[in-house]
Amino acid sequence: MTNSVSQIIEEIQNLYLSDPVPWIIGYSGGKDSTASLQLIWNALSLLPKDQRRKDVHVISTDTLVENPVIAAWVENSLLCMKLAAANQGLPIKAHRLTPTMENRFWVNLIGKGYPAPRPKFRWCTDRLKISASTAFIQNLSESSGEAILVLGQRRGESQARDKVMDQYSGSTRDRLSRNKDPKLARVWVYLPIESWSSDDVWEYIITEPNPWGVDNQELFNIYRGATADSECPVVVDKSTPSCGDSRFGCYVCTMVTQDKSMQAMIQNDEQKRWMQPILDYRNQYLAVEDRELRDFRRMTGRLTVFKGTLVHGPYKQAYRAELLENLLRAQRAVQIAAKSQGGEAIELISIDELDEIRRIWVEEKREIDDLVPDIFEQVYERAYPGRELEPLPLDRGDLAVLKQVAEELDPEASEELFKLTRSLLGAQFQSMQTQKRSKHLDELEEILQFHAFRTESEALEFALTNEERATQSAEVEILNDELAEPVPKTSNNTK
Repeated sequence: MTNSVSQIIEEIQNLYLSDPVPWIIGYSGGKDSTASLQLIWNALSLLPKDQRRKDVHVISTDTLVENPVIAAWVENSLLCMKLAAANQGLPIKAHRLTPTMENRFWVNLIGKGYPAPRPKFRWCTDRLKISASTAFIQNLSESSGEAILVLGQRRGESQARDKVMDQYSGSTRDRLSRNKDPKLARVWVYLPIESWSSDDVWEYIITEPNPWGVDNQELFNIYRGATADSECPVVVDKSTPSCGDSRFGCYVCTMVTQDKSMQAMIQNDEQKRWMQPILDYRNQYLAVEDRELRDFRRMTGRLTVFKGTLVHGPYKQAYRAELLENLLRAQRAVQIAAKSQGGEAIELISIDELDEIRRIWVEEKREIDDLVPDIFEQVYERAYPGRELEPLPLDRGDLAVLKQVAEELDPEASEELFKLTRSLLGAQFQSMQTQKRSKHLDELEEILQFHAFRTESEALEFALTNEERATQSAEVEILNDELAEPVPKTSNNTK
């Protein structure tokens, strides 16, 4: 152990007393963040009460798609921290952060149709992790002038982690480094255990009693029940490794081919086999080989050509409905299994998220089929408990007739014709309901442009023609520039 426990505790006390800047500790529930927080907790406990003047905020971001075992551990730990800090007279405040509704995973994947995250389109990290923690840190640093962010990062875990930690070097204050993110320019970074090894961490948290009352041996058992040796960090910038490189993280993560930690938990512990439906859902439905399941247009209707083919956009309606139905089935199976073992009910997707998905489908995508209540009732065999929507212009019988007419008019493009007509009727109905006519014609024109092509082949032909015309136009412009005669210089002596 490069720096002993007593040395780090003394360092923490000196830093804490040196200024009035509040501290923020990133806590993931893993061993490294536990060790960092435990060191700081013990350091503050050794100070006289009159010197514990500034607040220490413990933040933990729950993406709402975390491994349920870890999520439960973290939630219980935060509750214990609140109670213990109050009883011990410590200025430690625990905060559970969650993404805003618009940033939640299922709202984006199933609601908007974002394809499962992949290396070249990793839309999840910023929305699920960075946004919530950054907002908290930014608000506190701006209201206080500055803030000190404590992270449980260690050198030697990985080259990627070391590269991130190098960004924090070069400080003008001893042991503190400036955060490189412009949004967090007023934030200093402190890494109390950066020189410790994994063995150092385990030795400390197992031999020293946990000061907020949880059993660190239980944490050790969680680690022992899985594989690899790292934890999901509190992510505060895009260069920080995602949970895909970590031991515990989001069960929906597609940055890795397998969720080895959840798989090992299920295999090693009969009491955790209730998670099997979650793992099955992740493996079956969150694949990145999904081109045929996605619309040939981008979200805005734009056509993008790459290597002679169209770049596909969001998931089609049928697949989004399939994703939702099977997620609810997995949730129900997990809830039944957890209940049979005396556990608490597990929620994979909330009613609020279902309401938002329903709103996006009906109002933004104009899918006035309104499938969410039917899917819920089919799975749970009871009425949908979410918010009511305004009455829709067509019922199921009307929509069936509309599909039949589209099929008779143009069998090859019946699906696009049906969606076009449905969207126009939905937009017209919304305009009548809200009595807002100012941009109604623009909205109708937007719908017509979005559904301008009968088939994907027609869209590709149009896009390639436009691309060729744009290339020819650019070539002509360049040629004209090259052939243009120079403008003769005028002389000041002309008579």
